[in-house]
Amino acid sequence: MAAVAGCTGPVLDGGPKVCTAVAVQALNVTVLDAASRQRICDATVVAVDGAFLATLPSFGAEADCVYAGPTERAGVYEVRASKPGYQPATVSNVRVAEDECHVIPVQVTISLSR
Repeated sequence: MAAVAGCTGPVLDGGPKVCTAVAVQALNVTVLDAASRQRICDATVVAVDGAFLATLPSFGAEADCVYAGPTERAGVYEVRASKPGYQPATVSNVRVAEDECHVIPVQVTISLSR
């Protein structure tokens, strides 16, 4: 017998909505070298929403690394990326919404120029 872990959300279509028990990252950020288009996996990536600030960790190998976070936090973010030897870059007004269970992840790509 299979069991489903989760929480119960609003009733839809005559039955309760079952939410997964996973933690969803609000932002998935790819940082690229503007000239080569290669991923930069050792940048500093920060998400800011008002007084809230989170440094996003990098996940994955060099060929497909991504910075992810904050966990389960909707908001309107300014995403900043920097690395020594590059000009810092910012993407503003990144809106992360949420449904009854989780945030809806937003993909962001930032290119850094030397």
